[in-house]
Amino acid sequence: NVHRYRTPIHHCAAMATERKSFLPNKSQLISGALGGPFVIYACTPLRNGLTLGSQDRASSARMLYRKVFRGGPAAGWTGGFAPSVVACPQFLALGPIFHTIHKTLREVTGAPDGQHRMLPAWCAATCSGLCETFLTFGSQSRNAQMAYNNSFVAFSSLEEGARSMVPLNKTSQIWGVGALPMLIRNALSAGSVRALSPWFQQRVDIPTLGPALKASLCDISSSICMCVFTAPVSQLFNFMVTTPHAKTLPRQERWGLARDFLYRQYFEPLDRPDPLLPQKYSWKVSKTAARDFGMRTVYITSVFSIYMAIERTICGALAKTA
Repeated sequence: NVHRYRTPIHHCAAMATERKSFLPNKSQLISGALGGPFVIYACTPLRNGLTLGSQDRASSARMLYRKVFRGGPAAGWTGGFAPSVVACPQFLALGPIFHTIHKTLREVTGAPDGQHRMLPAWCAATCSGLCETFLTFGSQSRNAQMAYNNSFVAFSSLEEGARSMVPLNKTSQIWGVGALPMLIRNALSAGSVRALSPWFQQRVDIPTLGPALKASLCDISSSICMCVFTAPVSQLFNFMVTTPHAKTLPRQERWGLARDFLYRQYFEPLDRPDPLLPQKYSWKVSKTAARDFGMRTVYITSVFSIYMAIERTICGALAKTA
């Protein structure tokens, strides 16, 4: 590749230009620094509703959103401050991290320029998902725990002492109980936008759509499709970090706890001839699966829509001042 350039100076200048292309431009910097924290904080009630759903299979989505506001209107935003602060580096750093890893993997695998390849994109998305997990695990797990403690303990409709407070994680914590499902969720979410969406864009041909609108619609569509997989693992993350005794269990028993949660939450139980026998489940999907998918979809589309509106507003304002 060096021989493409006339002199080493031209080569260095071109490499600097390539590195610069991975970095956010001015509008993206402002959107990420301001819009990212705003969106994450504004959507806290939707996120808290999902958290409560991981511990409540019976309630509908509407009932869960009502429980989020137990304690008053401000209670809906319980725990939302920490994730909103972390959202600033989260929105700004993950894009350059993905593009750097993606470019390296494309060179290693010999992928031709201008053609999308799934393998490098998914590997890079997994790596950026790991970075996102390290960055956000402490704040998001603390957010979930605060929402649980507020709605299901402090203002619980059950008798006093029926549920116990969950100890809060530190916002600086990068790993712990529930981090693995969070990593899977983050990797799948990043892959939906970075790997699946470009695949859609190559195959969708609607002349009336501009490139920006086409990319945005494909991003949202691919994220909604991926919710089939991200909703269960996201709820598993919420369940593990809001279950008081999960931290004290041996690893083998924690795996069993996670397995039992997925069975109970998403599959219909079979009739037991003897109540003493272990509960078994059919492959019939439960109504809770549709509820969680719908709530996760509402959250994802809300974050995307609000953020894109902020980004368009900032880009338009900067264009007028240019």
